[in-house]
Amino acid sequence: MSNDYHTIEPDGYGEVSVYGWGVYEASSVLAGQQRKSFVDGFATATEALVAYPRADVHGGKVETAPISLTHLPDREMNAYEEESYFHGNDDY
Repeated sequence: MSNDYHTIEPDGYGEVSVYGWGVYEASSVLAGQQRKSFVDGFATATEALVAYPRADVHGGKVETAPISLTHLPDREMNAYEEESYFHGNDDY
């Protein structure tokens, strides 16, 4: 999972967290949607910038775009339906 960019944000406990930003891969149920993943924690933003010099420093939490689940079926599927839905008609 690769990140397009990083942010450094306060963690709420006097330290900072580094987050990687990108999009969910095609194999994810959230494929194509924005992804924010915890990468590392540091005592200060200065220390985090040494490890992640291109990261953007923020004074508060950066919110992600709302996750959409509207592309998912609205009922529980059996195993056969699920296989067909997520993998199509793969001819082996």
